[in-house]
Amino acid sequence: ALDKMEAGARIAPGEKKKDPLDFALWKAAKAGEPSWDSPWGKGRPGWHVECSVMSSSLLGDEFDIHGGGLDLIFPHHENEIAQSEGAGMKFARYWLHHGLLTINGQKMSKSLGNFVTVGDFINKYQDADLLKLFFLSAHYAHPIDYTGQKITEAKQALERIAILFDKVTRSQGHKVTGRNFSEIETLKERFIAAMDDDFNTPQALACIFELVNIANKRIEDGDFTASAKDTLLELASLFGLSLGKDAQPEKLSVEIAALIQARNAARKNGNFQEADALRKQLESAGIILEDTKGGATTWRRKL
Repeated sequence: ALDKMEAGARIAPGEKKKDPLDFALWKAAKAGEPSWDSPWGKGRPGWHVECSVMSSSLLGDEFDIHGGGLDLIFPHHENEIAQSEGAGMKFARYWLHHGLLTINGQKMSKSLGNFVTVGDFINKYQDADLLKLFFLSAHYAHPIDYTGQKITEAKQALERIAILFDKVTRSQGHKVTGRNFSEIETLKERFIAAMDDDFNTPQALACIFELVNIANKRIEDGDFTASAKDTLLELASLFGLSLGKDAQPEKLSVEIAALIQARNAARKNGNFQEADALRKQLESAGIILEDTKGGATTWRRKL
């Protein structure tokens, strides 16, 4: 309400204003600035007018969603609404104001040397899914702090999915059912409900990783359901996550394959000290071994 607004809270009231809550629709020309002729003399549109005109010219006088940072609610978005509706337009139906991004608890600034671009991130980590997962882990309306620890956590989360997909690939030829387990359908419904609840991406992500746990259990029980993987890919695709779904099974070198075979033979013969030593040697080479309940051994590349 107007009676609750504070005059001069952002800019001191000017002498040219009839009311301290007024804002400029047209700014008089200044030397060196672009200007246009108008009934009020040479000048240019005010900042708020520029945005209303761009919106209406590209999207029409009424459109669904207008986004922006929480710091733009006052005065920018409030003035956009005032001038657009004052001109007879309905303007935006919904407003999505996102929380602000900080770097290690500080505002991003080139002067502080903590400025990270999307290109910088991709060049360093070579995986856009990491950045997507980082942003999806917080509700869009909440602030989010970029730290190395948060990216490590995102990498570990993606690793869980990569491990599952590796197991799926290796389980081919074993018992695979087409049954739709009710728990999978329930998780899908919970995912949709979370996204319908003001795009609650953290809760939706939790459903995805609960689905990973279910799929892992099904594989261990020798009763993997194809619908688990299909549902996982379907939900992840809504977030633009690739999850390496097009990756092909990797072939081991002759040397690594021989080490795995030697380790398994040592384990089978009860030479556990030798088996552990070979396991550590493989791990240093980037190969992680996993022994299954049935006594078989699988491997995966360390991420």
